[in-house]
Amino acid sequence: MEQWMKEINPEVLPEPYRKLTSIIGLENTMKLAKEFQGTTLYFTKLDSTIKLIRDKKIREEFDGGNHKQLAIKYGLTEAWVRKILAERPDESHQPSLFSEEFLESTFGK
Repeated sequence: MEQWMKEINPEVLPEPYRKLTSIIGLENTMKLAKEFQGTTLYFTKLDSTIKLIRDKKIREEFDGGNHKQLAIKYGLTEAWVRKILAERPDESHQPSLFSEEFLESTFGK
């Protein structure tokens, strides 16, 4: 980062930059601004990714009878845990970006 950029007062930056600065700091905000300036940056919700990872963990931790413990641990009902355990990801198609197969190959078990 250029030396003069360190002298920028975050309060003079446009609102999105001020918010980023409060979260990740001025230097990281300037790095992002330099990389993505002039473009629209959209962050999708992570709900589906988090659900896939949570469901994978539930399947891995299931020992045949710990429905209630898993429900408590993951903040779900026992019925929902049973539903997750009954569903098996379709392994006949190419893995999507957030499939269990992709997640395992990227992040391990």
